[in-house]
Amino acid sequence: MRLLSAVLVSAVVTAGLIARRRSPRLSIEPFPSVARAAVAVVLLVGVLAVTVFLPLQGIFGESAPPDLENASFLSLFAGHVVLGGFLLVWWGLAGFVAPERFLRLSLQRPARRVWFGFGAGLAGWMATIAAMAAAAYFLGLGERAAGMSGGGDAAAGVGEIPDVVRFLVGLPVWRRLLLVISAGVFEEAFFRSFLQPRAGLFLSTLLFTMSHASYGMPFMLIGVFTVSLVLGLLFRASDDVLPCMVAHSVFDGVQLLVVLPFVVSSQ
Repeated sequence: MRLLSAVLVSAVVTAGLIARRRSPRLSIEPFPSVARAAVAVVLLVGVLAVTVFLPLQGIFGESAPPDLENASFLSLFAGHVVLGGFLLVWWGLAGFVAPERFLRLSLQRPARRVWFGFGAGLAGWMATIAAMAAAAYFLGLGERAAGMSGGGDAAAGVGEIPDVVRFLVGLPVWRRLLLVISAGVFEEAFFRSFLQPRAGLFLSTLLFTMSHASYGMPFMLIGVFTVSLVLGLLFRASDDVLPCMVAHSVFDGVQLLVVLPFVVSSQ
């Protein structure tokens, strides 16, 4: 029932965004045939349902808690597999345009772009801390607003640390690194390379934020929105997803390798 409702909401929202003539709207590029375009839209509805609108139900306490005891390490990559598979199929339906053009990925002077992304990731992390601290102050939540989330990670915004965060922190370092890299690559490829040029900065940022709502902690989403906005502005300025992938990975790396272990160990 939760999946069905997510699909229905995704279909309504997608159709509405495509039909709109003003921003935010979802622009779909020309396909070789109407049939291919129809298949592509159906797939888009499905992937948004699974990765955005299904997690969004966590805000209302409707998402089932993850079975951490029986979860395999590979299952943590399920969402990234969905995003990667969707991009691959969409690329094929669109006629296999040049990969660099489809992904907005430039390989010129990669070292400089990597370092630029590294600095942007640290800046995004600091901006997220500032945004959450300011929100906590104005909402009267006190000083305990240190949790943020980026990519596939999460932390407690205010209150108890979720079991899933303790589970992630308890993973070996090399596994956490794989999660960080995977989130940086696949989430940026979808939300920045694919979605932002077609849906705009605001809508792609909003959908990215909604995709991280499964923990049922609305306050945490302030940090997610902030870092997503930073990544979106970085993509708009550079028209290149590589710095965004690096920045996303740096942000998640700081969270999952430094901040969250410290928070968990202190409680």
